[in-house]
Amino acid sequence: MNWWKHVVAMELRKILAYRSDFWITFLGQTLIQLLVARALWQMIFSTQGVSEMNGFTLDMMTLYYLIVPIGTRMLTGENIGFLAREIYEGTFTRYLLYPLNVFQYKTITYLTYSLFYALQLLIIYALFRTFISASPFTLSDGANLVSGVLIFLLASMTYALMALLIEMISLWADNIWSLVVMLRFFTSFFGGGFIPLNFLPAWTQATLAWTPFPYLISLPARTIMGLATLDEISKGILILGVWILVFMQGVKLLWKKGQYKYTGVGI
Repeated sequence: MNWWKHVVAMELRKILAYRSDFWITFLGQTLIQLLVARALWQMIFSTQGVSEMNGFTLDMMTLYYLIVPIGTRMLTGENIGFLAREIYEGTFTRYLLYPLNVFQYKTITYLTYSLFYALQLLIIYALFRTFISASPFTLSDGANLVSGVLIFLLASMTYALMALLIEMISLWADNIWSLVVMLRFFTSFFGGGFIPLNFLPAWTQATLAWTPFPYLISLPARTIMGLATLDEISKGILILGVWILVFMQGVKLLWKKGQYKYTGVGI
């Protein structure tokens, strides 16, 4: 069954429908976030009178804040409300008529965005190593890049299931928008999207180590940068795998209970 190929092709056509707007938004957001972050950390390094903080130099911070915005978009994509909106509108009915699992379909459409942003990450990384970084690109750097991107894709799967759990609450509640926004905030704050987790207190890092958040942004970003050890990567992948199984069971349970609450019209 190659239905997923057609779904991916359809989603890619939707993404590329407005190419100029897409690339202007992408480059604008990336450059603005990078310039603001670099100016802020340059001031912090200058004020402290140091060239390195918690294992990060200014150039490493620059690369980190190049990776993080695109990595965050790999997680969240453009699909906020990708299930709840259709439940509210009643158009969720059409998926019940498709000869395939609705959650498999939604996951494939979600991961298509993640894969597209992964390609953008590869482009940005190549530009950084070509025009900004002074060190030559090595085979080890290539291995770190591929490993980090794969972990980002695994993290995207984890985040998609977390989002599905929250958005399925719309079968009972009238508005779950604030919960989705809260998930994005927690992911950015506790995942290393705002600042590297190395700057958080040790007890906070130890507590977060058993949650999926540090492995959604921080781990894949640090892997690409060559800062993550093999033990950290193995542990992160294992924990993400466990949480994926937990969230999958949660989605099944909510759907089992919530499908009897759904009422919709039309196709």
